[in-house]
Parts: sequence; C-alpha cells; structure tokens
Amino acid sequence: MNSEKRPAILVVSAGIMQIPALERARALGYYVIASDRNPEAPGFQLADEHLVLDVKDVEGHVAWAREHGKRVGLKGAFAGADVAITVAAVCEELGLPGVPVEVARRSNNKALMKERWLRDKIPTPWSAEASTLEEAQKILVHTGFPAIVKAVDGAASRGSMRIDRPDQLPAAFKAACATSRTGTAIIEQFVVGKEQSVETIIWKGKHYHVSLADRHFGFAPYAIETAHVDPSNLDKETQKRICEVVDAAADSLGIDFGPAKADMILTDQGPMILEMPARLSGGFHSQYTTPLSSGKDPIKAVMKLAMGEQLDESLLAAKHDRTSICAGIFPEPGIIRSISGIEEARALPGIEQILITKAVGDRVEPMIDNGKRCCWVIAVGEDEKDAWSRIDATRQVIRFETVP
Repeated sequence: MNSEKRPAILVVSAGIMQIPALERARALGYYVIASDRNPEAPGFQLADEHLVLDVKDVEGHVAWAREHGKRVGLKGAFAGADVAITVAAVCEELGLPGVPVEVARRSNNKALMKERWLRDKIPTPWSAEASTLEEAQKILVHTGFPAIVKAVDGAASRGSMRIDRPDQLPAAFKAACATSRTGTAIIEQFVVGKEQSVETIIWKGKHYHVSLADRHFGFAPYAIETAHVDPSNLDKETQKRICEVVDAAADSLGIDFGPAKADMILTDQGPMILEMPARLSGGFHSQYTTPLSSGKDPIKAVMKLAMGEQLDESLLAAKHDRTSICAGIFPEPGIIRSISGIEEARALPGIEQILITKAVGDRVEPMIDNGKRCCWVIAVGEDEKDAWSRIDATRQVIRFETVP
C-alpha cells in the first residue's frame, strides 16, 4: 500500500539485468511495482509491490493497471527488458507518457520494422517474412547464401541462425517459428561487417546519442555476443554516419519519445541497421558500461521521462572518458560441479561486477542464443587495452568445472 503517496512506477521485468533500473527507481523516491513471471525474480526484493506475471502478457498488465493504477498512484511505466509493447499498452490505457502501442509493436516485430525501412530506403539488409517452409525457400532465391533465419519478434538472438546450405533451412526455420509469437520467421540477407549498439533517447524532436559501443560475437552459426566495448573505437566521422542511419530509422518507425536501441553493422557499403526496439539496451550496456565509461545515466533519464518529467540533459553529459567492457565467461556445456575464483576475480583492479546466474548442480546449455549465457565480467580501464587486460586477468582465475 502506497501510504506515503509517492509517485508510482511499474518496472516490467525484474531479472538480474533489471536490478540497476529498480535501484534507480528506489533512489528517485518512487513507489516501485515490479512484474516478472518468475516468483523468485531477484528484482522483487527491491520493489514495494510485485506481480507474478509474464512480462509479455499485455492484457494481464493492462488489466492490473486498470484495477490498481489509481490505488498505487501509477505515474509511469518502464521497459526493463524487451517489453515495449507491454509498457506502451499500460501507458496508453492510463494516459501516461510513452510511445503509441502501434509504434511499440512495429519496433518489436522485425517484419514490420524492415517493411518500413525498405519502404523508406533506410540502409538495412533485405529480408522477407515466411509463414511456411515453401515461402522461406522462395525467399532464399532472393537472399542467396549465406542467409540469416530469425524469429520475427524474438530477443537475445533466440531462434536466430546463419545458414550456408539449403539443407540447413528446415531446422533453422522450425526453430525460428517456434521462438516467435507470430509463428513466422524472417529470412534475411547476410551481410559482413563490424557490429555496434547505439543508445538513443528522443525528446521533443531531438535525438540524443547517449552511447555507441562495439560488439563482439562468437559461436557461429549462432549470433552470441561475447563482449561489448563502450565506447566504440570507431573514428568520429564513422560514428556520425552510423548515427545518421539510426536517426532516420527511428523516424521511419515513428519513435518520437524515449529510448530507441539500435543494432547496427558497418559494412563495405556503409552503416546498415539490423533492428531497433523502443527501449534501452540490455546486455548490461545501459545498466553498467555506459555509466562506468562516461558517467552518463540513460536509465535514470528515461525513467524520469516515463514519469512525466522533463529530460534532464545533465544525465546524458559525459563526466569522464574511460572504457568499460562487458565480457562473457563461457563454461563448457554440462552440469556444473564446481565454481571457483569468483571472489579472487572480484578483488582484481578495475573489476566492477561479476554476475552469475548459475550455481553448482545447474546445467550449462550449449550457446545457441544469448539467453544461455550465465557469467559476465564488467571491467573499466583508462582505455580499451587497459580494460581488456583486466578482463583477461579474470579469465585466468575464474573456473567452471562441468561434466556432460
């Protein structure tokens, strides 16, 4: 019960990646309601109230907001994960700040967003949606090989796989459709280049580029992010060209308020956009590496916007110039028999966080999507070389022993 009549915020998702957002909400003095389908979600400990509810359950969240919004004094909602549609629906129902549901849906559906970008001639790999294997085979005639098969509305690269031969399509198509709520898949032209994550906040017609990070991948044919480096080491002119595409892509989708998180790839033909949900980044980018590298606080800035406040530009101003890296530790698949070296690694210089989601007795799954990652190290250094040296030092001491 919000007896103190504090302004209330609904944070949709309460997993380990949402802890920083929930901490900021508490620090801002809000009455915090968190939702997550996991009754043991770690973020629930930071909430004044919590809902055990699937974060993708749009109708369930709207029903709760309709029944309890006035009681708790709900003033805003925040997308803690890939839940822009859920948040937009709650905001639309109660007349709270946010993007329209139609825009959120477009930003969460790769078929709809690519349709817009191709129509508006935004640089992006060609793709098309398939609802049957036969349709997918016809699309491959246009994309050629290699190609990427993706879930239409998945996140964390779930259901995504590069294919190099026709015989790989049936299994990849089946996996993508099973992961997507639409039951369909995207077949996309494969392009080669270095990838970036770009954090943008849009307010009163202006695009604020908060962070541009370089992304590292492994475990082909799956797209597993093994690390990201914040800020990017690309030259300023190249970063400007990337941000121009980001801005055009956001305008094309109709995102005119709050966050827009762009996945970009720098090809020989120039920057291309891969996708753009109307939310802040995950992967501990907005949560840790941006604040550590620059002192900027995009989570707090977006949260205050969601609560109907003006944009606080001081939260987006750099206070220092360092490099922060978030890198994964990847145990061999199997049952974990022991974990060692964690406390020793935490004591090393420049190590800010070591986050683990598995314990002894748990199973480490093969790396087929980013949701299978279980250990992250976040380090900060004076420059990229310094930050990598600190990541490498932890890899010398952290040990996971697994058995098949």
